[in-house]
Amino acid sequence: MKSLYVWTQDGLRLQAMQYPSENKQVCILFIHGMSGNFMENYYADVVGNKLQENNIGFIYSHNCGYNHINDVATKEITKDNGNKTIRIGAAYEKFEDSFFDIDGWMTKTIELGYKKIVLAGHSLGSNKVINYFYSKESNHISGVILLSPPDMVANGKESGRSAVYEKQLKEAQKNVSEGNPKKLLSDKLWNWYNLSSETFLNMFVDRCPADNLPIMRNPEEFPELASINVPILSIMGEHDDIAVRTLQDDMDLIEKRATGTKSFTKKFIAGANHGYENRENELAEVILNWVKSFNQ
Repeated sequence: MKSLYVWTQDGLRLQAMQYPSENKQVCILFIHGMSGNFMENYYADVVGNKLQENNIGFIYSHNCGYNHINDVATKEITKDNGNKTIRIGAAYEKFEDSFFDIDGWMTKTIELGYKKIVLAGHSLGSNKVINYFYSKESNHISGVILLSPPDMVANGKESGRSAVYEKQLKEAQKNVSEGNPKKLLSDKLWNWYNLSSETFLNMFVDRCPADNLPIMRNPEEFPELASINVPILSIMGEHDDIAVRTLQDDMDLIEKRATGTKSFTKKFIAGANHGYENRENELAEVILNWVKSFNQ
């Protein structure tokens, strides 16, 4: 395992953990979800080791949404020769900026000599992967993994059951209109996340930038998802808490709307939750077997 760093096009320094392979045929480039990070996503280490043992590269890349709040280095030098930082993390990130994060890691992975890249995302990372594929053509991407892919807006509304969503929405709109986009909402999302008003509107409102898996609205087309023309592996845990209807129904709809791919593989991991805790080995086997099936 090795540490990697990259400067993104928008001038931020991000870190990744790399499980290198001497065989440069294929590498999985992994995009974490809200507040994800390598130290806490234990499954990433299990998956990385399993892939490396089988001569498949793995890179767990941090994006601007790592941790709840973080300070990311910029290229601007301070008076004491340090790097000026910008405060981001899950609380303050903008979904569309994830394009620069992923693009930076794509460039780095190609520079490392890998011929094929499987672009994988967990939770919100799945939405980011879909958006990246839609936004930029790349002959290097040979497959896509959607690990616990969510309808972000439906989950923000808790499929219509949220007792605080309307209050959060009005508060966020008011703060932004008054010139306070960074002001944190008074109520936590899912009783867990402190989000800025700007980030809430960016990710949890119908037709917002992150709304590319609109399972609850269910329009006739999911255009960003439909742009994916390489094999897709979609995985959910039996006890995943992102279901809009049922996990099976949601997965079936995602498959139906993924009209650009000729290969859509669905896997449910028995006993697994959203973070695949205590089912890391099963997750690693599913990913390994799928990647080996078409990247030989």
